[in-house]
Amino acid sequence: MKSKIKSFKKKIFVTLGLLVFLTAVAVGGWFYLQPNGYTVYIYQFDTRTNRLQPERRTVPEATVESMIQTTVLKLYETPQNSFLRRTIPADLAINEIVVRGNIMEISFPASYNDMQPYEEGLFKAALAQTMTNLPFIDIEGLIIFVDGEELQNSFEEPFGLLTQNRVLVNQNIMPMRVVSQTITLYFVDETATELLSESRTIERPDGVSVYQAVIEELINGPDSTGLIATIPSNARILDIRTEGGICTINFSEDFVAAFQGHQLLADLTLQSIVRSVTENVSTITSIQFLVESERRDTFNGVPYFDTLFTADEI
Repeated sequence: MKSKIKSFKKKIFVTLGLLVFLTAVAVGGWFYLQPNGYTVYIYQFDTRTNRLQPERRTVPEATVESMIQTTVLKLYETPQNSFLRRTIPADLAINEIVVRGNIMEISFPASYNDMQPYEEGLFKAALAQTMTNLPFIDIEGLIIFVDGEELQNSFEEPFGLLTQNRVLVNQNIMPMRVVSQTITLYFVDETATELLSESRTIERPDGVSVYQAVIEELINGPDSTGLIATIPSNARILDIRTEGGICTINFSEDFVAAFQGHQLLADLTLQSIVRSVTENVSTITSIQFLVESERRDTFNGVPYFDTLFTADEI
């Protein structure tokens, strides 16, 4: 198999809209977007653990070339979790991607060499982890080209095949331990009148709490058909912590903006979060919501938003 993808970064943004195929479910005039495609994991740098951590994304089903292109676009996106940092420099373009059999060749301009050694090491590790774990194509490893020449090592020799294990060993970035865990999440039914549960097994990176993983999975949305996401996909977790049985979740403004004029949906969203967190973490009994680090009196028509929410009272 040989496929080629050209003109990344600048031209890629022009065609992004053509690559995204989503099923829209209209509820009360507000459109929820339900992704239909493949789950990919974009590896980012975790500032708390100094390790790479995957963030789940959905790539709409299309041609393999288009799905690779969409995955690469997601490397440039701001992580949903405020603790994470993308590893690819924002101004680093990708000139071309060629797939030969199960080897992916990625070409960069000369500006690739502007990265510091540690930055390059993180980027290569994240790139190898992301691209060799794609569910829609079997990629054994990567070969990087810079300004038309194969990437050189410190001995000015071709670096060769970039695989998960090789790049991690060379850059002294040890793989993170993950914990497999089944959790229960609550999403809105297709009539937008009640919550329904969905169980899924997640691979939770070591150092990431269960309650944080639950919120991240709610943002990712449901896997089952007939269910609707409760948290907007562009909402970001600015901070999340627990103390004395209270879980405080600090969302970005995007969390509020999507629910303007939809009190019922806002109310179901709060129920979804409270039930999902408290049922998966027995030591958490109530939730405190913040938006941009502030308490707010109301949440799109839902009163007492500045108080504690418990599963029994909501």
